[in-house]
Amino acid sequence: MYTKYFVNLAAALIPLIIGSVWYHPKIFGGIVMKSSGASDEKMGVGRTILIFVLAYAASYYIAGSLRSIVIHQYGLLSMLANHPEVHQAGTELNTTVQGLLDKYGTEFRTFKHGALHGAYTGLYFITPVFLILTLFERKRWSYLAIHGVYWIICLALMGGVVCQYMPMTYPLVK
Repeated sequence: MYTKYFVNLAAALIPLIIGSVWYHPKIFGGIVMKSSGASDEKMGVGRTILIFVLAYAASYYIAGSLRSIVIHQYGLLSMLANHPEVHQAGTELNTTVQGLLDKYGTEFRTFKHGALHGAYTGLYFITPVFLILTLFERKRWSYLAIHGVYWIICLALMGGVVCQYMPMTYPLVK
């Protein structure tokens, strides 16, 4: 059985692995450097280990946050989380919610479904953020395209891993 920490740790590797290929100078790295005004001298200077550690930590946070986006069952739980009767064994609400989770708790828990919601998150949330940055920082459109597509791919893969392998832990009392 996978733990939620293991799933997050694994999913957090995805942006680093994809990024090592995607941003390679022979793929899109050279274009990104031109469009952002970076140089080999600036990119090669210091703190590389710190950068990767912080990038991995941020990716871990993203993987944990994707859980509530790609797993529908968390919507039901978040809607009722503060209702005291949901946590009291034998109450009508507790019995109803537990029955729903027992019957439908594994619905839509596939890699494909998680990848779909992850891609939507990249397309409809992350890419518009990059659009705003691109416009105000007066970057080239290639900057937006490269980063936007990168995050759509990363979030699709991360969403797929999280949705398929994240164990469901229900905070209910039976």
